[in-house]
Amino acid sequence: MKILHFYSSNAPEMVSRYVKTLCEEMSSQLSNDIVTTPNEAIATLKERHYDLLHIHGCWQYGFYRAMRQAERLGTRIVVTPHGQLEPWVMKEGYWKEKLPKRLLFQHAIVCHAYAIIVQGKMEEECLSKLGWNSRTVIIRNSLITNTINAKDMAQQMQNVYRKIMDSNTLQLMTSNTRITLRQLLKVGITGDKRWLGESYVTITDHNQWRMLYCYVHHEQVADIVKRGLNILHMEAPDFDISKMPCFLPDGYEPSKTIEEAIGMQFATENDRLMATFRHLRRLALRRRLTLAHLAELDKELRYHDAAEDQLCDALKEHHLYVFARRIMQLAHVFTGLDEGLMPMPMLEDRQTRIMKKNIENHLKI
Repeated sequence: MKILHFYSSNAPEMVSRYVKTLCEEMSSQLSNDIVTTPNEAIATLKERHYDLLHIHGCWQYGFYRAMRQAERLGTRIVVTPHGQLEPWVMKEGYWKEKLPKRLLFQHAIVCHAYAIIVQGKMEEECLSKLGWNSRTVIIRNSLITNTINAKDMAQQMQNVYRKIMDSNTLQLMTSNTRITLRQLLKVGITGDKRWLGESYVTITDHNQWRMLYCYVHHEQVADIVKRGLNILHMEAPDFDISKMPCFLPDGYEPSKTIEEAIGMQFATENDRLMATFRHLRRLALRRRLTLAHLAELDKELRYHDAAEDQLCDALKEHHLYVFARRIMQLAHVFTGLDEGLMPMPMLEDRQTRIMKKNIENHLKI
C-alpha cells in the first residue's frame, strides 16, 4: 500500500513527531510520503498513485482541497483529528470560525473519511456525540502514553489501512477482475465451463484476488464463485475471509434469500416466479436488491421450466412486465444469464441503469 500523510506546516510539533514515528515504524511494509501544504498534497497525488490519503488535523481548508483531489483520483481518506474535534476546541471562536468552517468543509471531510482515528476513549465519545462518522477506531499515541509502544501503534494503524482497502472492493477492481467475477458466477451457477466457450479471463494480481474474495463474501455469493473456481481449475490464492475485516455501510444487513422471503409452497412454477418478481420489485424500491438475488433468480430460470406466455400475461396484468425485463438485463450483466433462458426480452433504460448503480453501491461507504 502507498500512503500519503498530510499535516499542516503550522501544526503542533507533536503532530509532526507522531507522523514521522508512524512512517519510520511502517517503512518496511508500506510506502509512506509526507506533505505539509495543500499545493504539495495535490501535486503529489497527481504525480503518483496512492491508496490512502491520511489527513492529520482539522479546520484547514487545504485539507478539503486535498480530499477532493484524492476522491477524484480514487484515493481513499482516513482522518486523525488529534483532538481538534473535542468540545473545548470547537467552542473557541465557534460563531466566527468553527461554525463557518464546519459548514463549508470540516463536516464533509469527516463524513467522507473511511475511518476516523482517535487516540482515546474520551475523543471517541466526542466523535460519537457529533454523529458525523460512525467508523471511529481508537489507536493510542505512543508519544503521550506508556500503554502502547511505537511498533504496536504502527501495526494497529496498518490494520486499519488494510481494513479500509478491504472495504467496498468492487470500486477498486479492474475491468479484468469484474469480467472474471462474472465468468465465475456463470460457471458456478451452471456447473459447466462450456458456457464460457473456448477461453476465459483470469486474474494475475494477488491483490485483485483479495478484492474479489472480500466482495463475494459480503455479497453472499462466495460459494458460487468457489464452485466456479473448482470447475475451471483456476489457480487462486486461498484467503481466510474471517481474518479480513472491512468497514460496511451504516445499516448494512445480510440479504435474505428469495426463498426465505417468499416461502416454498406454490402450486405452479409460474406462481413462484410471480412471487419472485413481486419480491424483487420491493427490494429494488428499497434499494435492497443485491448480486445474491440476481444469482438466485438466474438459477431459478435455468433449472425450472415456466409457461412463458402465461407468465408474461400475468406480469403485464400486475404491472410487473417492464420491471421483469429490466431484471433480465441486470441478470445478464451481473451473472451472465443468456437470452435463450429469459421468459421476456431484456430492457436497458434509465431505471435499469439506476438499479444497476444501486447494486454496485450496495457496499459503498
